[in-house]
Amino acid sequence: MRFTRSEARTLALLARHPERIATREMLLDGLSEVGSDRNERNIDFIINRLRRKLSDNARDPRFIATRYGEGYLWVAAPPVLERDAEEADMIVGPLRGLAPLGPLRGQAEAFAAEVFRATKSQVAEGQRVAFLPSGAQPHVRAGTEPKLTLELTFFAEAGQVHCITAAKLFDTGRILAMHRNALASNDAATGSAMPDVADELARRVLNDAWHMIATSAESGGPLPVMMHLAGLQKEPEDGTATDSLARLKALLGERERHSMASWKLSERRIQELRADAPDDPRLKILQASHLHTKYILFGHKLFADGVDGRAEDEDGIETLVLEAMPHIRGAPEVAIMGAKLLHFLDRGYKDLAREIAEDAYRSSLAVDSALPLIGQLRAYHGDFEAALPCLDQALHLATPRSKTHLYALTIKCQALVAAADAKGLAESRRELYAVSPLAPLFFEPMFGDPHNLSLRGRVATMALSRKMCVGVLMHCHYTSARLFLHEAQRDNVIRCVLTIVARRFGPSAIPAEVAARYPKAMAELS
Repeated sequence: MRFTRSEARTLALLARHPERIATREMLLDGLSEVGSDRNERNIDFIINRLRRKLSDNARDPRFIATRYGEGYLWVAAPPVLERDAEEADMIVGPLRGLAPLGPLRGQAEAFAAEVFRATKSQVAEGQRVAFLPSGAQPHVRAGTEPKLTLELTFFAEAGQVHCITAAKLFDTGRILAMHRNALASNDAATGSAMPDVADELARRVLNDAWHMIATSAESGGPLPVMMHLAGLQKEPEDGTATDSLARLKALLGERERHSMASWKLSERRIQELRADAPDDPRLKILQASHLHTKYILFGHKLFADGVDGRAEDEDGIETLVLEAMPHIRGAPEVAIMGAKLLHFLDRGYKDLAREIAEDAYRSSLAVDSALPLIGQLRAYHGDFEAALPCLDQALHLATPRSKTHLYALTIKCQALVAAADAKGLAESRRELYAVSPLAPLFFEPMFGDPHNLSLRGRVATMALSRKMCVGVLMHCHYTSARLFLHEAQRDNVIRCVLTIVARRFGPSAIPAEVAARYPKAMAELS
């Protein structure tokens, strides 16, 4: 896409003064040389050519709007102002290298506006993107900073504008992804319309940034945690221990919506990354882990609503993991996650999964990622003497109140329930509830004492419908209890929620699948 000298100057004049009407006379003043033809119709011809090249529509303009009887207006100015950037999750800007471009500056600014538009279409529902071409740092409170910046650097070579886009973490400046685009070319293979180029750029740079965060050994957390954090969303409020139950339930609902948006974004990223690299073994493990995470996060609601896609999802997990495992020996953290997924399938892989995980753990350099997973697998096998030290070390290494901290603490509580360690469980449960005031609303039916639930646990449980109680029971069974090898430990894990459901709605409310899997625990109910 090339611009004539007059087109480039007109584009620059309009883009430098967004939301300000430029009369034909003003545009002529900026274009005309002394003694040249000052026919206002020439401006109309130039605008029409620009609209064609920018794929702009006069009736529904994205760049240049007509103000009849007055002139033209550049309408691609960002709707998010610099003073609003403190609310943003992501920033497009700064734009570097504009001044030396001269008459080509308008093209660069038009492309930046398109990148901003395209970026907004690529983020999760509820995420906000701000446009800060000047690079001015937004005034934000600690802990509310944007997560990512897309820095655009422009330069010209032989009359052609080039753009280097760098995705950087806002807090550290760490570069996650970089791409280069030539904005003007006579080569038909690269001469796509500007909106298409921006759409493809935003897709690739955000996918690459997501992939880097999710899989980097230096990220400092287990794969499922890092996949969630790779969405670069600001975390919703957790509330405080003094908040009312009604407020905490509202906050829990907000967090569940946030988790769903993050999960859907991860699904989109993985699908697009796999479309570009279908044989990548790490991406196969990411996709398998993503399917597993659906049940961890939303299993209680799926089961409550009667949605059961387990057979299909397990087939998908099995295929992906078995295809990937021979090719990821050099990535021990990914191999450990693959082993956990094989164990989860409950299709005869448990001993193999333990062997793969232990072998990978011995060569792992990212212990922050490996410790929670290897500790959980050891607990599933009943080896609590080896499991609990792993989890304690994971907690020691994790940043307090971080997602990794919460993840490891949840796994430790699960292990202590299975081990029937009442004292250890009481201590870890207190720590868990201190980290997240929302935790009792979700975890009390699984980690509590069915004969002595906490006050908030009792109130929250009593507020659940029969359908949702059964959903919570199935969730505990499918994602936790059934995965322990020894019957006594499986019974320990299922006992609390099983007792709650039977007391409230009678033993007939227990699904046949659960009743058949835990006969001794069922016998205790009579």
